[in-house]
Amino acid sequence: MALSSSCRTWHCLLALFLLSSAAYGQLSPSFYAKSCPTLELIVRATMIKALLAERRMGASLLRLHFHDCFVQVSKL
Repeated sequence: MALSSSCRTWHCLLALFLLSSAAYGQLSPSFYAKSCPTLELIVRATMIKALLAERRMGASLLRLHFHDCFVQVSKL
């Protein structure tokens, strides 16, 4: 019984450590500058094409960005 509790504690601490190290990463506006330098141009052209094809797409994408996919950031 004690071994099971000890193992569970060890696994919880390991998971906490792994999650905290993954959460330490920082968002950067220049993340794709080297791996895909034309990304912004590709996204901009695709967005303009989508907006011209369907006028309400702008509102839908704005909602998607701020409501469904907004990154939650808190200060430490």
